[in-house]
Amino acid sequence: ADSPRHPPPPRAVPVPVRCGAYLTMPAVKREYGDVKPEMQDASEPPPPGADQIRAQLVDFLRTRDQSGHLHRLLALLNPSRLREGAIAGSYPKPTWSDDNTTPSQLRAHWRVQACTVLVCKEEDLSEGILVALRSFLWPSALDTQRGDHLAWLVKVPTFVTKTWKASAEALAHSESLGLYDGADEGGGDGEDVKPSGSGNGGAGDDKALVGVGPGEDKELLGKMRISVDPFAPPEKRQRHFLTLTQHLADANRIPHEYDMQATPDDQPIHVFSDVREDTAAAQAAAAVRAARAAAGGSRGPEMPADDFILEGRVSEKFDVRPSSVSDEMYREVSKQRLQDATKKTRVVQAATGPQRVVPLPKARNMLQRLDGKKDEPVRRERMERGALEDRLMALYEHRNLWSFKQLVAETRQPAEFLKEVLGGLAVLNRRGPNAGQYSLMDMYKKK
Repeated sequence: ADSPRHPPPPRAVPVPVRCGAYLTMPAVKREYGDVKPEMQDASEPPPPGADQIRAQLVDFLRTRDQSGHLHRLLALLNPSRLREGAIAGSYPKPTWSDDNTTPSQLRAHWRVQACTVLVCKEEDLSEGILVALRSFLWPSALDTQRGDHLAWLVKVPTFVTKTWKASAEALAHSESLGLYDGADEGGGDGEDVKPSGSGNGGAGDDKALVGVGPGEDKELLGKMRISVDPFAPPEKRQRHFLTLTQHLADANRIPHEYDMQATPDDQPIHVFSDVREDTAAAQAAAAVRAARAAAGGSRGPEMPADDFILEGRVSEKFDVRPSSVSDEMYREVSKQRLQDATKKTRVVQAATGPQRVVPLPKARNMLQRLDGKKDEPVRRERMERGALEDRLMALYEHRNLWSFKQLVAETRQPAEFLKEVLGGLAVLNRRGPNAGQYSLMDMYKKK
């Protein structure tokens, strides 16, 4: 990515990602009247996240003695103003299209219009301006400023996930009732694991907070520790452990100690998030909400459903497992899990109310021929073995897969004889989506 590095975020949570299209710029009507462009641009604040471009433009315009154009160039970072300039301008390339407002297209239009204002060529723009322009986050762009950050993907047992979720809901319920104002300052080494979400404010299960002392952090879910053995082989030099808080493990009757086993995976995985703290996109959204509120709007616009930011890429994958299978808590969890799996979900009970009785079919209820005769089985005569093989090969030229019933209907041969000849030409697929169908052997397929 061509964006600069930023300090790492507090924590990233993987979420399901949907592919979204670039936003299109709606038509904008000019309402400035006869106001001069310089005065109009000076009254507009620079867009959020334009600090780096502003610093580069200040240095560049000072060398050219054109500092008066600073506000106008910054105003062009607004796609609506950029669209107005593209429609009113006479430059042939690039061509503006409301269906193609990708960041590369917006940068190309900005360079052309900025050079028109400064009466210069694109080659005259400094390298610092071009780099800052590439790192600027347009409204239709995916925020990739954190793309180089590293993240861990940790798979935890289901009962641990349920415990953490219940703790977060209980904490949110306590906050809604005014019983908890924030986490106390706690000590201890290791990385703290805190709830990443909150409940809906309803009546939650407060047992997750039972046993928490007055000086303990109620948001703390556990700690992750790394043990390093310098004398061990490289693949076993580091060991990772997860320890849940004692009150959380005791209240939910789950194990307290866990091992984090690394699982190698060469497939690249990236982390996306809809949490936008400390990003240019968050500043832009806050500015839009403030503008709507100042204009008398009831509330600010909601973030689009497909508006995510790239938090980083997964560097390590771990599977969390209990440290000891003989742990008493883990035995209780396994026993409960086995009981839930063997519990019958369907029960037999006596039917109540009127019932509809359907009689079994009898001979007089069945269809009979008008002449009173019974249908005789179809007698199929065998053809020559070579002729049957040629017939089967001709059928496989039209289709690659045939069921045995279809082949019997096409060849009109006895089932036993057909199966004997078919065994030398085709194979029966016993698994997969084509199970139960015959396909031609590889040696007979055309290359």
